[in-house]
Amino acid sequence: MLTELFDKLMSQSPLLQGGLILMIAGWMGYQLRSLPERIWGFCRWWTTRIVQVREAHPHYEHWLAFLTERAVRKDGPRTLEVRSNWENGEAVSTLSAGTDDFWARVHGKWCHVHVCREDSDGKASLTQRFLIVVEMLASSRRDVRLLADEVAKRATVVEHRQLVDLYNRHGGCVTIKIPKRNPETLCLPRGLFESVEQRLCEFCGAREQYEWAGIPWRFGVLLHGEPGTGKTSLAHSLASRLGLRIAVITLADFESDREMVEVFRCVQEQAVVLIEDVDCAFRQRDGGGEAAAGVSFSGFLNCIDGVMAPQNGRILVMTTNHLDRLDPALVRPGRVDLRIEVPTLARQDASDYADRVFPHVASRHDVVNEVMALERPTPAVLINRLTLQRWHRPARAGASESSTPRPEIARA
Repeated sequence: MLTELFDKLMSQSPLLQGGLILMIAGWMGYQLRSLPERIWGFCRWWTTRIVQVREAHPHYEHWLAFLTERAVRKDGPRTLEVRSNWENGEAVSTLSAGTDDFWARVHGKWCHVHVCREDSDGKASLTQRFLIVVEMLASSRRDVRLLADEVAKRATVVEHRQLVDLYNRHGGCVTIKIPKRNPETLCLPRGLFESVEQRLCEFCGAREQYEWAGIPWRFGVLLHGEPGTGKTSLAHSLASRLGLRIAVITLADFESDREMVEVFRCVQEQAVVLIEDVDCAFRQRDGGGEAAAGVSFSGFLNCIDGVMAPQNGRILVMTTNHLDRLDPALVRPGRVDLRIEVPTLARQDASDYADRVFPHVASRHDVVNEVMALERPTPAVLINRLTLQRWHRPARAGASESSTPRPEIARA
C-alpha cells in the first residue's frame, strides 16, 4: 500500500523526484569527500603509536627537552616556555616547548608532539598541570620502547646532582640542584644507613608484588631523635643513592586542606616526600585537630593514606625531635612502615667519622674527646667543631696556593 502511494507520488511530482535525486547525490558526494580522511584516519590508527607523558612523571622535563631539541622547525617549536631551576645558588633558565603543536624527528620517525594542559575532568584546580602527547607515525611498540629508553638514559646522565622540588601552597614548585650526599659523609652508627637503603631498594622494585597483594605502593618512614643527629642528612643521602627527587612540603604554609591535597597531587612519581618537624604541624587532636595554618589532621592523614592518596612509589619521610608528641594515628603501621631512631654520637662512630672525612685535621681526636664530654653529643656539634679547625685540604704537591680551588662550603 505504501509502495504504491510512493510510486504514484514520484510519478506525478517532478519536484519530489528532483529533490530525492539531489539528496542522494549530496550524500554520495559527502561520502566521497570524507573518504580520503577516513582512509588516512584508519592508516594512522593502524600504524601509529601515541605516548602520553604527564607532568608528574619524574622524567617529564627530560621528555620535553629531548623533543624540543629534535623539532623539525628550525630553532625549535614556534611557542617556547621559559623554565627555570636553581643550580649552585643561581637561577638557570632554559627554553622548552610551550603549549603548542610541532613536528619532531626521532630515530628516523616523524612525531607529532602536542603539549597541552591536562584535563581536570571539569573540576576546579589550583594547579595547571601539563601533558605531552607524542604521536609516532609508522612506528611500532619497539620504537616507543627505544624512545623511552633514550630519554631515561639522558635523565641518568643529566641528573648527576640531587634535584629538590620546593612546593608552595598553590602547587607550584621551584626546583633546585644540590650536590648528592655520599653516605660516607654521614656520621651514623655503623650499618644504619645500609639497612635502611636495603629496605627501600626492596620497596622500589616491588611494584608488581604490592599490586598483586592489594597493598598500596607507597612507603612511610619516620626518623626521630635529638636535634642535630642527622635526620635530614640521612633522607638526603637515601634519595641520592636511590636516584629519586626530593619533594619538600612545609605543612605550615597551607591555609586549607584543599591546598594541601593539590600539592600532594603535584608531587612527581617515585619521589621522596620530606616533611620535617611533623610534630610542630598540628595541635593535639583532642584540641580540635586543626593545624595552626588551617590544615586538619584528618585531611593530612587522607593525603598520605586515604583512598585518594597516590600509589606511585612515593616514599614519605617524616622527621621529628619529639616522638612522644605525635598522635598514635599518624605513626601506626601502614602509615609508618619503618621507624628509625637516629641516636646521639657514640665515641667509636665519632672517631670513625673524623678519620674518614677529616683525616688531614691533626687535632681531630682532641675535638672528638671534647664533643664526647658534652651531655648530648651530636653529629652537628662534632662537624661544627671540626670545621672550626684548619680543616681545608692541603694543596696538591707542585700546585701554587693561588691556583688551588676553594672547596664549596654549603651555607645555612
